[in-house]
Amino acid sequence: MGILASLAFLAFAGGGALSQTLDEVAGLYDKRDYNAALEKARARMAAIYEGRSGGRITPAEHDIMKNLESGKILLRKAFRERKPGGFFIEDNSELSELHVYAARCYYRQGKYDEALSHYYQALRFRIITRGRDDILYHEMAQVYRDQSRPDAYSRMLEAAYELNPSKTDYSLELGLSLSKTNEKKKSIFHLERYLGSKEDLEDPKLHLVLGNLYEDTGRYLDTVEHYKKYLAKKPDDGYIHFALGFIAYRRTGNYGLAKSSFRESLKLLPQDDILRRSRANEYIGDIHMKDLEFDRAAEVYGNTARYQDEILADMRGRIEEIKKIREDIQKLRKTVAEKGPDAGGEVFVEQEKKGELELKNREKEYLFTKLNAGKVRWNLACSYERMGDLVKAIDYYREAVAFDYNSNRARERIQKLQLKIMRGY
Repeated sequence: MGILASLAFLAFAGGGALSQTLDEVAGLYDKRDYNAALEKARARMAAIYEGRSGGRITPAEHDIMKNLESGKILLRKAFRERKPGGFFIEDNSELSELHVYAARCYYRQGKYDEALSHYYQALRFRIITRGRDDILYHEMAQVYRDQSRPDAYSRMLEAAYELNPSKTDYSLELGLSLSKTNEKKKSIFHLERYLGSKEDLEDPKLHLVLGNLYEDTGRYLDTVEHYKKYLAKKPDDGYIHFALGFIAYRRTGNYGLAKSSFRESLKLLPQDDILRRSRANEYIGDIHMKDLEFDRAAEVYGNTARYQDEILADMRGRIEEIKKIREDIQKLRKTVAEKGPDAGGEVFVEQEKKGELELKNREKEYLFTKLNAGKVRWNLACSYERMGDLVKAIDYYREAVAFDYNSNRARERIQKLQLKIMRGY
């Protein structure tokens, strides 16, 4: 009897028993009895490998696989020690499926190297088929994801997508994975493809991700559209209203949208978010200035200035508090000198308190440097000058000088306005 005929006869003769074993493994896996499923799968695989006379897997390769399962060697070392030769061995559905179930069991047990080893062995015993084996690559992707190996995770997802493009969920997962890499355009392609397959999204965060991706690639009109779609579902997100206003103001020149978005953000942003609240008023003021609406500009610039004055007042109050604590520490040190080291605990407490206050003041100072205080005073001065209120204009030009913003020009304006007031015209 020829070799092919012998193999055909063996497959026919043992087919019932073989499929029954696989069914038992699958049943145990479905019941989440992973240890029993793994034991049965490994026993059947061992019997198949041991009984393969003249098979293409060498004893050394079989030993590597067994050592992998016992944890004696690592996956990377195992692949280095594999015998050279083609990856594909033969189309053996039972052996392939047994490896798949072994891989799934190991994955459920958190043994990721062993799981990957069996997934790769499963691929060696099957002809990769479109529309079927995408599931296998998707499962391997999950193993790489849980190993925190993003490059391999994305590669496996791409393989799953290539084998079955009709599954748009692959595009969702792949797009989100690639959004964290430099493959922004590919990420956009997959996420837009997923969106195109859905009539509506329960969770609009995908629009937010796409908006950020479009912003990263300089496609600001698309950014605006996706932020709008996100806000249609999440209208109470003040941060995204602010972001939309910024894009509209700085990137697309849509001042109407910018003003409405900034105003909406001011209704929703926390009161202690000084930076965004101040900036929103500042940008609205800039738009009014461009439109020559100086009275409105002065109003919103005044709001910005008040935020800045609050920070300055807070910092000054804290400085006075720090000064008082320093005096208290000096007094306590004299007490320690008189009473001995046991009285030093209070000094330590006061020093800690002083350190915390100084840290808060440094944070406030950093925040204040980002608020464009000098520029805002300059714009306030210009607005009041154009409105004919020269006294207020002079006051704000002086404040611009105090903040060292356009100091020379501000001094020139002050002199000219003072002369104008003296002349009466």
